[in-house]
Amino acid sequence: MDISKHKEMQTPYSTGELAQMKLYKLNGYNIGFALKKKNGGYKEIVAVHNSEPDFKNVGKELMKAAIKNGGCYLDHFDGSLSSLYDSLGFEEIDRDKFDAQYDQDGSFRNKYGESDVIYRKHKNCK
Repeated sequence: MDISKHKEMQTPYSTGELAQMKLYKLNGYNIGFALKKKNGGYKEIVAVHNSEPDFKNVGKELMKAAIKNGGCYLDHFDGSLSSLYDSLGFEEIDRDKFDAQYDQDGSFRNKYGESDVIYRKHKNCK
């Protein structure tokens, strides 16, 4: 995921951390997602990525696959992804307001604005 245009919005996971997750990747392509342990199972959707310049608009299908494989939770910065996650049945359960102490040089704010972090749970998950 090093080639992403939105590195600032991603959580950097080490190889060791990724080894503790269930990883899903489209064969032969740098497109996929991971499920991280939460509440006793692999239920948190993380590392959703499409690093293939010739493939567009696969995010919704990746999310559907993540849900089908047990994904119930996710978090993201408020913005363009909010409507996608709403449309897929993810409901907001908590929110952290933008905190400038984590953006002391202002680079995130200059690129994305003061985006809150939204925590979501899928409506079909208990």
